[in-house]
Amino acid sequence: MEVVLPPRFTRHSMYRLLNEVIDNDLHPKAREIRFNFCDLSFIEPAGITILSNLFEWLRKQGVRSKVIYPTNINKGKNSPIQFLDDSMFFKQYIGKSITSYPGVRPTTIPLKLVAYSDSTQWLENDFTFWLSNQLSIPPNTLTTIRTCFGEIFNNIKDHAQENIGCIFAQHYPNKNQIKIAISDFGMGIPDNIRRIYPSLQDHLAIEKASEEGVTSKTSPRNLGAGLHTLIENVVNNNKGAIHIHSNYGIVSCIKGNDGVEKQATLERGFYPGTFIEVILRTDFIENITDFEEEFKW
Repeated sequence: MEVVLPPRFTRHSMYRLLNEVIDNDLHPKAREIRFNFCDLSFIEPAGITILSNLFEWLRKQGVRSKVIYPTNINKGKNSPIQFLDDSMFFKQYIGKSITSYPGVRPTTIPLKLVAYSDSTQWLENDFTFWLSNQLSIPPNTLTTIRTCFGEIFNNIKDHAQENIGCIFAQHYPNKNQIKIAISDFGMGIPDNIRRIYPSLQDHLAIEKASEEGVTSKTSPRNLGAGLHTLIENVVNNNKGAIHIHSNYGIVSCIKGNDGVEKQATLERGFYPGTFIEVILRTDFIENITDFEEEFKW
């Protein structure tokens, strides 16, 4: 079976591809799938993480994934194939680079699979060091941001089955933005939340999970923290944005006049696991690095 990637691969256009790969019973449509990258003209950081998440999900289902790429690859930083290769995507999934001079860009954290058990070390070392360099601020001022992303890994541990997250990040200095995309594979947020709130649809279950004090676990570690902490710091304090896709639900959080505005919607396509995109405003980064909150676990 062959599927063609959409020309512009974003968190919105991904559903067309997912619908071609996953049937109504949430099973892969074939035991071998060839992904055709030849029409790809643009891919955002979210797209790289989503593709990685899909490949990992298919691997877990016993599906063999293959890649078809153009023979003549456009060169330069604006080439989506070069961007994927520089992110180490092809190295991860076909075992080799496909461009002449691939290399991790200084403005990116390369595609990485991070187990929950390794997340603290990864956040304290790789992530904090990279972010410190991008922002030109000391690592010890990034404690709040590191704690926020630790909450994402806590949610991965709570809601996923394999406790592994796929991560990719890109700094856009000209836009004063850092986009960080994290995804897990396995059970999504809605199924876990419905253990406590059984009547909620997927999008409303994600919205419920983002409320203060709401958890699908009985551990006190989660109470009052989790997604709510992440949203308060990134959206309210940094004026950034957060987008959460899980199963059939989407919740987008942006800064409004009266605090955080949440938009919860249902999508026809299914996302296996949970995808979170965090957009940090580098011109307001002091609002989050200076923010202090007492975390009680």
